[in-house]
Amino acid sequence: MATRSFATTVPTSRGSRSTLRERDSRGRTIDFGAAPSRTGRKPWNNEKNQRGKGFARGNEYQPRKRGNAAAVAEPQAPRPEDLIKTLDDRIERWALSDRANEFLKAYGFEEGDILETLMPWADRTRRRLKDDRGDMTIKQFLQSQGWDAEALSLAFESGQWSSVFESAILRRFLTFTCENPRMENLHSRLRALLQITDISNVAQTHVAARSMNRNFHLHMGPTNSGKTYSALKALSKAKTGVYAGPLRLLAHEVWERINLGTVGGMDGEGRACNLLTGEERRLVAQDAGLMSCTVEMMPLQGFMGGEPWDVVVIDEIQMLGDSERGAAWANAVMGVAAKEIHLCGDETTEKLLHEMIAGFKGDTLTVHKYSRLTPLKIADKSLHSDMKKVQAGDCVVTFSRSNVFALKNQIERQLGTKAAVVYGALPPETRAEQARDFNEGRAQVLVASDAVGMGLNLKINRIIFETLWKWNGSRRCPFDTATTGDAPGDTGGTVTTLHEDDFALLKSLLGRTLPSVKRAVIEPPSEALTALQPLLPAKTSFESLIEHFWALAKLPPRTVLASSTSKTTIAPILEPFRNILTLSELQLLANAPLPARDEKTVRFFSTMVWQYAKEYHVDLHAAIQRTGLLNSLDVIEKLMAKLDGPPKVPPQSHERRVLIQKVPELESLHKCLVNYLWLSFRFELAFPDRELAAEMKSRTEKMLEACLEHMPVLNKKKKKDTHAELDADLEALFDEPPRKPKLEWSTPEEASRDARRKKWESVAVLDAEPKQ
Repeated sequence: MATRSFATTVPTSRGSRSTLRERDSRGRTIDFGAAPSRTGRKPWNNEKNQRGKGFARGNEYQPRKRGNAAAVAEPQAPRPEDLIKTLDDRIERWALSDRANEFLKAYGFEEGDILETLMPWADRTRRRLKDDRGDMTIKQFLQSQGWDAEALSLAFESGQWSSVFESAILRRFLTFTCENPRMENLHSRLRALLQITDISNVAQTHVAARSMNRNFHLHMGPTNSGKTYSALKALSKAKTGVYAGPLRLLAHEVWERINLGTVGGMDGEGRACNLLTGEERRLVAQDAGLMSCTVEMMPLQGFMGGEPWDVVVIDEIQMLGDSERGAAWANAVMGVAAKEIHLCGDETTEKLLHEMIAGFKGDTLTVHKYSRLTPLKIADKSLHSDMKKVQAGDCVVTFSRSNVFALKNQIERQLGTKAAVVYGALPPETRAEQARDFNEGRAQVLVASDAVGMGLNLKINRIIFETLWKWNGSRRCPFDTATTGDAPGDTGGTVTTLHEDDFALLKSLLGRTLPSVKRAVIEPPSEALTALQPLLPAKTSFESLIEHFWALAKLPPRTVLASSTSKTTIAPILEPFRNILTLSELQLLANAPLPARDEKTVRFFSTMVWQYAKEYHVDLHAAIQRTGLLNSLDVIEKLMAKLDGPPKVPPQSHERRVLIQKVPELESLHKCLVNYLWLSFRFELAFPDRELAAEMKSRTEKMLEACLEHMPVLNKKKKKDTHAELDADLEALFDEPPRKPKLEWSTPEEASRDARRKKWESVAVLDAEPKQ
């Protein structure tokens, strides 16, 4: 028998086929141009294997090979007439695939039933797609044949259509089978499958929101346009209200500002405001009417779970189209019980929000458009590869940690100025400290990855792109400058490039209009997943259960299911305990913030799952010992005690090697501790070491900040240090006699910084649930 395949190809306007997505032999989707799935390389391969190779050599900045700006063109949308051709091709391929065969057997079909019904149905359906459509449009023609034309069209236009097409074909075949008298024995089971996975009316499950009239305000504009200021001003005047942001860093900032009264209109008169994030709870007052939280943690039912909120502010509303986290924003828009809801973001969501909110009976939407208060402009020319032209107030943007440190070193050596750093692997708290150093002048230049665009208010005069070409997981492509193009803050700003051959591309990219968000991302309700389980074979794995729901789901208009990658990455870790843990426990664990490419964090999570399943008690020390990361914290603390004195001394060469080795390990340790804290608020009795985890997390953040103060260039070596070499460095570190440098005094700024860290230490920690 011929091997069945499930490769996805899109007919182009010239009749050729360019492969966009494929499935491997187990039917798992591989997205080219997106983050690689576990079907490719190991998920914990770190960034040094992916990009930036050979960037820093001999302590010198080495510009990488850049792409051809002339070759970059605006992405072309697929032609509407190609939609029917692609659907026709997909029906045939799906009907012949092993994946379809396996799914149908799981739903009760016998091999003979599949052979007898599937291919004849596929042939008839494909013939109907070739009928003459007369004067009908493509959408009208598909709608007349019973397809959800709008969903298929939006998916096709987005380029991410494979799962939507599969779901439409599968549901259509199962519906056909339910009307086939020869398959009567399957009718009740198939109808149950179709009904349980029909979540097209999920908005109606938010009873409190549907029983009131809500007034939405969309504050639309770029950074530094005043949109968030206006929304927070409304919140500060409300009796009860919530700020919901994309990052715990932003939630923490708003929480602090409301308590101190520094939000516009409060004039220094602070109000009690509580903090609620996935890893932290802070209770300022039990009856405080205001709360700052991350979007995922927002209480949708209202104040104290009863009365609707007076005012809710949902920040970065364009995130509702994000494939990983967008469901939290969509859920908030559909379900928060509030009289007045302020949505802040860019212009990409206006049409989608109009359509969504129009579907909520009695709700209204008012749009407020803002312009940038200080203009952002493109410089007249590039820096022509001259690093000496970098000035105080500049932000140099590059990609990857090694490049950040190489540029930091080059700037500090050539210009004699201090450079702060921001990159994605740094904890948000450490990023905030580095940003504060830059804003307050302790560092004159900022070197950052594209993470600079998320959650930081920066006083940038000029952004300089070291390159505009970024590795996207499969190839190098132009970077979306929109994610950092608004970073210049209160002083206005200019954008340019380091190299001349990137300058034309910069002007082209900044001139483009941001693509609209056309579909909101949603997650299936956990109850629906629970209800699906009994209809599948008893030995169905947790990963397969997720895949079945994603393949069967019928969605509301203008929505798409969230990526299942994070869940299916964690699923194999959970599978050995499938018969011990309940499905609700599995679902909760699958939502944990696990960076799957970090091998040590994955090992830590696996240990915690084993302890939880076997003992219902997760000992933090025991779980983290397996990673060896705690030893790294101890080593750095001893080193910093030596370097920071008193008196302060500069690091010697072998100490610099230790710094380079340990910074990534401290970053991994921080991720482990955040993971433990997240789980401790969901399984309180089983994760008792919350206070210890919080204390270790704080120690790790302080050591990371200290490391960045002393960090030399991250040298790229042809060969890794051997364990013996590193052991020798550590031995030298603690055996050498003390040095006698010049005496250094703490500056007022350093004293102020330490005081700021301690400002809120007396605030009580709010437990997620009352202790049993």
